[in-house]
Amino acid sequence: MLEVKDATIALEGQILAEGLSFMARDGQLTCITGPEGSGKTTLLRTLMGFLPVSSGYVSVDGELLTVKSSQAFRRMMVYLPQQIQMLRHQLESPEAPVCEADDFGFWNPLPPKAVVVTPPSLLSPDEIFRLAEQTLQTASDKQIIIADEPAARLTPELAERMLQLLQDQVAAGKTVLIASRRPLLVDHADLVIKMNQNSY
Repeated sequence: MLEVKDATIALEGQILAEGLSFMARDGQLTCITGPEGSGKTTLLRTLMGFLPVSSGYVSVDGELLTVKSSQAFRRMMVYLPQQIQMLRHQLESPEAPVCEADDFGFWNPLPPKAVVVTPPSLLSPDEIFRLAEQTLQTASDKQIIIADEPAARLTPELAERMLQLLQDQVAAGKTVLIASRRPLLVDHADLVIKMNQNSY
């Protein structure tokens, strides 16, 4: 279980959420939604301990999560990034290790702005779904699933299958927390957190 209590989430001096409180419980699908740029991904990064809260706290199973303590907690997590094509090596090599939350630096590098980085080629919708499915299967021992826009580039049929994939994780008693603007996922969530709102 992930708990956020009276948290202020800020990035580069801009407050994205203030007084945010919620519990993402085991056996529950929690969805963070809101317009582009509202702070959904920043909140996910905070919940994995890569960014600190400005006030309030985040806890995992009652234990305080901070930037310093987060590495231990991330061993319980698996992450499906929005730029999931960064994990395409797992499609090409079945024995490649699963991307755990500690691999954040690999798929989301923060290079100096003067450096030009060539983004990896995009995957097809079928490849995106297959990669997400394979990642979750390989990480069956992880209790917390965090996914950023898992259905963003999927066809309607594959979005339905993605929803079922996430619901299977919920049925297994796992904490499943996603960021999504896709109505199908938002409407089927047990708890919806709306960013860019005055209340949560």
